[in-house]
Amino acid sequence: MTLFPRHPVLRLVATAWLLASVVLLSVTLLRPEIQANERAALSSLVPLYFLSFPLGHLGVMACNQLKLDLYVDFNFAPSIFAEGLLLWAVLTVLGYAQWFVLLPWVSRKCRRLAEFISDWYLAR
Repeated sequence: MTLFPRHPVLRLVATAWLLASVVLLSVTLLRPEIQANERAALSSLVPLYFLSFPLGHLGVMACNQLKLDLYVDFNFAPSIFAEGLLLWAVLTVLGYAQWFVLLPWVSRKCRRLAEFISDWYLAR
């Protein structure tokens, strides 16, 4: 299992995916709402949410739970800047892992299983 795809086309797709992620981070950080600590600044991360769905959704739920626990236990509410960076990092890592590490690994395992079953069936 590798972190960067071996196939040249998948390398281009992974690079484009990471570039889109960095662009969305820069757009989020350059929004004027982030200076005013307004939640609207996080709306530019919505495309990254869809790029990393379904694991990204689990990451957003985990971030919401963490934020709730911080507020209830320590009466601490993170700033929109900190929340945006955390959401971006979680969505980027989970989305990349999902599409370029886990999916190819599962695909290879399914292919090996299909070849095994095919060989077993033909040997009978």
